[in-house]
Amino acid sequence: MKRMSIVNTWVGAVVGAIPPIMGWTAATGSLDAGALLLGGILYSWQFPHFNALSWGLREDYSRGGYCMMSVTHPAMCRRVALRHCLALIGLSTLAPILNVTTWNFPLISLPINLYISYLGFRFYRDADRSSSRKLFFCSLWHLPMLLLLMLTCKKSLLEKEDKSELLS
Repeated sequence: MKRMSIVNTWVGAVVGAIPPIMGWTAATGSLDAGALLLGGILYSWQFPHFNALSWGLREDYSRGGYCMMSVTHPAMCRRVALRHCLALIGLSTLAPILNVTTWNFPLISLPINLYISYLGFRFYRDADRSSSRKLFFCSLWHLPMLLLLMLTCKKSLLEKEDKSELLS
């Protein structure tokens, strides 16, 4: 697909988001909002990660005949990366609303989400190899850190049951 259309990036992001959804579903026994939230985080994370990586490989992709966003639509490549950096802030805020984490999660994940968003903005604005490398290397530690914070702030099964009993 990389030789045919830039849609390959979105298809790859969906494919990358499916395993965490499957894992959540297998572990909990249900395909619920938490599974979709986790999939959404992985989906959005992939754009700053891959778009920043592909930026540094533009010449190689072009010579190889690959139809990559960084080659054929460079402004869109940077814009999409920034948009999904910002989406990570929104998705982190959704976690306690969906009863997946406590309200501590969006607060303590905000610094790392703001930092990747700042680097996403720098990549968008500067459009150079240095800004793309910084964003790419940030993405390598950002996802494990975000998931670790999410894990440490997760709602226990008892908290979820207590809340559902109060609602009924």
